[in-house]
Formats: sequence, structure tokens, C-alpha cells
Amino acid sequence: MFAKPSSERLQFITVVTFGRSGSTAIQSALNAHPQVLVRGENYNALTGLWRYWQSVVETTDRHSAGKPEHPWFGSAKLDPQEVLADLHEQVVSRLLRPKKETLWTGFKEVRYEGAYFSNSASLTQYLLFLQELIPELRFLVNIRSPETAARSGWWSEHPDAIASLSNTVEHLRASSVQLTQMLGKGRVQLVNHDEWNQDPRIIFEALTELGFPVNREILLESMTQKLHHGQHSSEKQESGGPWVNN
Repeated sequence: MFAKPSSERLQFITVVTFGRSGSTAIQSALNAHPQVLVRGENYNALTGLWRYWQSVVETTDRHSAGKPEHPWFGSAKLDPQEVLADLHEQVVSRLLRPKKETLWTGFKEVRYEGAYFSNSASLTQYLLFLQELIPELRFLVNIRSPETAARSGWWSEHPDAIASLSNTVEHLRASSVQLTQMLGKGRVQLVNHDEWNQDPRIIFEALTELGFPVNREILLESMTQKLHHGQHSSEKQESGGPWVNN
């Protein structure tokens, strides 16, 4: 049973990344904190809401028809902000489903590759929609070396993994810069698995900048746990670099 907490006290965070980048280790570390509930992937479900929202806005921008014989009948009564508010409630109550005690919620998603967003401009537009849908949403953008990720999991079977991952990393970097310029560092942080895997203080500092209530001991303990998921799950965990035994 999920009780609806006050939306005024909820804080939101999303992990923006691609597969085999250490994102599940980040998700697990976030969820190890008290009063935090960060959901996993949802097949980019919110892109459907983005298209719906764009169509509503386009309709209201171009038409204002109230007569039944008009081809755009009903557009005069459309209120995009009311639609957006309804979508927000739908996402929080049905997708994120925070518990009564939850203070931080959100989700991680890995479907930001070229097959979903062909360039950084479309990616940035979508992420800006997310912050309209979920006001004050914090973005933790996570990347990894294309050469390293290409050897991991299903990417090793991809015919052109390095090129695909290189484009994705480029788009994520560019969108991070654009979002930071618009929203500020307190809303957007870019981290690199190759770096935080060696030094977890990078994740600590990035989350702290986003206002997330980081507990260093909880973070370190969670990120040393071996994860078993997906193809080749027997391989060394996504995180857990040499700092584990330090």
C-alpha cells in the first residue's frame, strides 16, 4: 500500500545514462539512504507524455476554436498547464509511487542512446520537459568510457558499439552543459564511472551539490556490494574499484 505524501515535501532526482555504465550501482546507493525511493528503468515511458504534451501545446498555440463545426473544435478550452499538472500527479502516484515516509523519489533511465535521441538538441528538449513535468527535478548524468562499456554485457554483441556509445556520451555531455547553463549546478551534475569507480568522493560531492542527503558510510557500503543483473552478470560488479579495500 502506497500512501500519497505531501507533494510539497517531496524532492526528485533522476539518473540519466546508458546501459552498463554503473547506473544500477548508483540507484542502489541512493535507495540505501533512509526515506529515499528511486525507481529503476521504465522503458522511457515519459517520452510518450512528452509527445502528448508537445501536441497539446502546439494545438493551443495555433488554434482557439470553440465551435463544433470547426476542424480544431475544443482547442479554445485546452489548458496546457492543467494537462501538465495532471501528468505530474499521474507520474508521481502511479509510476514513482512514493511511500508515506518518502522524502526523495525519482528514477533512473538508460535509454538515451541514438536510437531514442538522434542529437543533443532533442535530448536537451526532452530533459527540459522532465523538469517542467517534475519541478525542481535534479539530474545526475552518468557516463562511462565507450571503449570500456563496449566490452560489457550486451554491448559486446553490438556490431558498432563504440561508435554508438561515443555519440551517446557526446550527447549527454552537451546536454549536461546546456542544462547547467539553464538550471544551474544545483540541478545538474555530470559524473564519469571511470572516475567515481576509483574515487567515490566524486559521487558524494555531486549528490551533495544536488542537495541530496548523502550519508557517506551508507554510500560507500552500498557501492561495495556486488550486483548481479543482466547479461554476463557474473562479471565484476559495475562499481567496486580499488577504493573498496582502502
